[in-house]
Parts: sequence; C-alpha cells; structure tokens
Amino acid sequence: MVELGRKTVFILPSKPTLGLLLLIGLLFLLAVNFQNALVYAVCFWLLALLLINVFYTWRNVAGLQVQAVGVEPCFVGDKAVVEIELSCAPRQRKFALQLSWPDEDSVQVNLATHNTVRVKLSHSTTRRGWFQPPRVRIASAYPTGLALAWAYVALPVQGLVYPQPLARSFPEHDLTAQTSQDGREIAGGSSDFGGVRAYQVGDAPKHLHWGKYAQTGKLYTKTFVDYASHALWLDWDSLPMPGVEVRLSHLCSQVLEFNQAQRHYGLKLPGVTVEPGQGEAHQARCLRALALFGVEDA
Repeated sequence: MVELGRKTVFILPSKPTLGLLLLIGLLFLLAVNFQNALVYAVCFWLLALLLINVFYTWRNVAGLQVQAVGVEPCFVGDKAVVEIELSCAPRQRKFALQLSWPDEDSVQVNLATHNTVRVKLSHSTTRRGWFQPPRVRIASAYPTGLALAWAYVALPVQGLVYPQPLARSFPEHDLTAQTSQDGREIAGGSSDFGGVRAYQVGDAPKHLHWGKYAQTGKLYTKTFVDYASHALWLDWDSLPMPGVEVRLSHLCSQVLEFNQAQRHYGLKLPGVTVEPGQGEAHQARCLRALALFGVEDA
C-alpha cells in the first residue's frame, strides 16, 4: 500500500489561475496608485482565496492510500483490467479524483460516503506474457479548478496476457496427435492379456502358451492389447503452419473450443506438457502455458 504525502504530491496553478493572478496584480497597481483601501481589500481577499484553494486541492490528494488488488487475464489486443483499492482516513473526504494513463481509459472516484473504494482501470496490451501496469496518475482539481494536484503511483502487480485466439482454427485431426475413444482396443499391444490364438510362424517364444500346449499338444500364442485413452492431445509438433505466435494462436483457439465442449484434453509444447484434464482450472493452466511459452525463462 502506498500513501500519498508531501514528497509525492505535486501541484501547479491552472490556466484560469494565471488570469486571476494577472487580475490581482492589476488591482494591486490600482490600489497603490490611487491609495484606495477597498481595492487593497479586494486584492488581498482574492489572493487569500487563491492560497486557500491551493491548500484544499493539495489536501484532496494528499493522504490517499493506494493499493493494487490484481490484474485480470486477457488476450493480446484486448485491454487488461487492473483493480485498484483507494482508501483514506475515517474523517477525510476525497472528491473528483481522476485515475488515468496517457492515451488510455480514465475513471473518476469520490470517497464521500465510504472510506474505501475499489475501481477498475483498463490498459491496452500488445504482446503475450506478463503485463506490468505502468505508473497510474492520480490527479484532482477540486474544489474550484484553479489548481491541479497530481501524483504517480507504481502498481506492484502483474497479469497474464494470453495469445490472441484465431477466429478459425485448423480441423481437430490436424491438431491432435492422439484422438481415440476410451476403452478402444489397440491390437499388438503389450499391457493387458487379450486372449489366445493359434501359433503362427515368427511368434516370439516368450508369448507361447505352454499350459495350452500341455493340454492339447498344439502350440498357441498369447495376445496382448492396449487401450487407447479418451483424451485429446493438442500437440505443437502436429501443427502444419510455421511461426511461433501463429501456432500459439491456433492452440489457444482449440483450448477455448475444447473447454466449451467440455472435452478431456492435454497440451504438449516443446519442454512443457500439461496432462489431460477438463474444466476452468485446466483451461487456465493451458492458457498460462501458452502465454509464458518462451517468456518465463527470459
């Protein structure tokens, strides 16, 4: 949490203030020239109002406590939403606080009825991986607009930016290295006993069924089968298109499609394997692997 204080809040007069100062200067010259007490009073009254306004404008920003809550994940090209918590002392009130980034969205906040408020501010993204929000500018011209007080706050949070999914991805059989139904037998396996058949020339001696030979006097061979998994694999090596970002975009599209269809799938990337699963948590793991591919080590 960051608290804005004397060393972090800056203040400058606005353009109308410069005009008001010019007016005060002219009134002061008139008062000196004509020795008019009433003009003196108006001149110093305006100057006092200006100084009081500067103080209240600075006070409206000073004492504000800023804390970054988190960043919502997004896709490349979308806007990352940053949640920020603003708070102040119980007896303080803050009005017309403007939170913004240059050339980005802004939001105005009042802390009048509550001492703690959470706001969301969005920032555009241009690349995948970790998004680190830049310093946010908190400014206010309250109460009269004759002065502008502002401060910059660094937000110690980061969020994930996923690859941009393509609107149209490759057919499913092009992206899955293994696509099979649960319980389907694969002949010639080595895991489970599948039965006995008549001996054929070339069968391995270790597969001969000697018990059957003792009963019948004829040679029989034991057969084995494997059972294919029902999981779908999204495999980097099975993609036909070149380019890292294009492949990641296609895989991102498939992850979203498979999750929407409630399918059981896994993800294989060079050096990274996400075991098959399903659900929102599994989708988040796959999207995280895609977002940080080639980025995490750097």
